[in-house]
Amino acid sequence: MDYLLHISILAAIYSLAVLGQNYASGFTGLVSLNHGAFMGMGAYGLAYFMKTQGLSYPVSFFLAALITAIVAWIVSFPLLKLKDDAFVLVSFGFSFIGYNVFLNWQSVTNGAIGLKGIALPEFVKTWENPKLGFFIFILAVLLVSLWSLKKILDSSYGVIIRATRENQRVTQVSGHDADGYRRSVFVLSSVFASFAGSFLASHISAIDPLLFQYHLSVLLLVMAILGGLASLRGSVLGAVLLILLPEALRFLGLPSSVLAQCQQISYGMILILLMYWRPKGLLGEYSI
Repeated sequence: MDYLLHISILAAIYSLAVLGQNYASGFTGLVSLNHGAFMGMGAYGLAYFMKTQGLSYPVSFFLAALITAIVAWIVSFPLLKLKDDAFVLVSFGFSFIGYNVFLNWQSVTNGAIGLKGIALPEFVKTWENPKLGFFIFILAVLLVSLWSLKKILDSSYGVIIRATRENQRVTQVSGHDADGYRRSVFVLSSVFASFAGSFLASHISAIDPLLFQYHLSVLLLVMAILGGLASLRGSVLGAVLLILLPEALRFLGLPSSVLAQCQQISYGMILILLMYWRPKGLLGEYSI
């Protein structure tokens, strides 16, 4: 039961992160490779405010998201001046910067040692099974996020951000600030990643910089592509499938050192096969 609950919590956490990834990459074409760093900001922000400043879980949670949003807003200015491959490469560079900040900002992140003893929210500790309460809480946040994004995408605002994906110049000529819309999407997508990072920190109770290396950003993008770009349901499906895949590999009885490498290889193989056989992903609306 505890094992299944652990996997379910991870699936819900990564579904929330992939929603943010897909909101940017799928609906506006901002194929970003720095959402792993945004998850790290949420995780470290929550841990820092709770452990060092003694703030409550909700306050720490939202402060971490606010700081992540501010950083994403700043980062968006140089990023949105770039297009296509250049955007992807520079966003990938920001993920390396994020990792090095987590590794070297000793006074906040405790360096390579990381931070330990990150608590669950106070209100779930009253449950007979706190982890079950935590899962229900994350699931509720995920469902509210899905509903909110659906409402946004069905609005006139959603029509415009989709239009920026198809043709920015036409959107601009029509009188809309294409960069402003894309920036707002990028910032909101970072907030979802921050939420996921905070939940992950609480779930595993200890974080270190290795958790938020560049491969996490790649994994989130692969999850979004597998489920389908520009598909909210696909975001959840892709996250769940790629959380279950490594667990399935455990039953092969491989040594732990080999297993980690096999997991990374499997992600690459999935991405290659998708590009050839299903470029739209399982539920996607358009090819990457």
